[in-house]
Amino acid sequence: MKMLFAATALAGALAFAAGPAVASNCPIVIKQGRDAAATMNANDPKVKQALAKLDEAQKLHEGGKHSDSLKSANEALDLLGVKK
Repeated sequence: MKMLFAATALAGALAFAAGPAVASNCPIVIKQGRDAAATMNANDPKVKQALAKLDEAQKLHEGGKHSDSLKSANEALDLLGVKK
């Protein structure tokens, strides 16, 4: 019974810690995309689309939807051709 309790407590702690870890990655990936876009032609349709994705990622991050934010930010990096 003690092992079951310990395993459950450990799993809960890991799940709880994973949320903030993912949340802290959003701004890093968004900044990476903005920095890359700043070195590119702002009139390029792919750059415009990527910037829109980064704006969306920022809003999702602020709204607490961190996995969606990372997905959008990573899509922007793909549009910009940034290696992850």
